Amino acid sequence: MKLKVNFEWRQLQEPMTQEEDPECVVREALKKAGYTVGDIAVQGVWDEDKPARPRGPWDGTRLPHKMVAFTGAK
Repeated sequence: MKLKVNFEWRQLQEPMTQEEDPECVVREALKKAGYTVGDIAVQGVWDEDKPARPRGPWDGTRLPHKMVAFTGAK
């Protein structure tokens, strides 16, 4: 089975702990659900430009990370 997930890190600081690392989050969630987990490929970085609003739209309305974290924190 193949799974593709889009999710966003909308905080100013980089994920600091292993529990915050995207690969670890996905792997542990799948294991808790009873799946055997193979390779996980993570594309992108925590501070890449993101959509202007959480959860998209994923189009040309990208903002710099500092603006996203500021406007997304409410």
